[in-house]
Amino acid sequence: MKQHPMVLWLIVVVLLFANPAYAYLDPGSGSMILQLILGGVAGLFVILKLYWRRLLALLGLRREVEPAADEPHA
Repeated sequence: MKQHPMVLWLIVVVLLFANPAYAYLDPGSGSMILQLILGGVAGLFVILKLYWRRLLALLGLRREVEPAADEPHA
């Protein structure tokens, strides 16, 4: 695997000029960050579930099935 020298230089420069933040994260902050991540993942799954058939049709893996004209709508 070939490393990109520009990325390595960028990392070195950022580490050399980094200032201490003197920040404090209490357990409540960690809990909030975890909830944010889990909520985002759950939201992605809901969006995927709602648009799953459209996504498959867009990728050409499945055709959209049109309802028959003689069947009543629910």
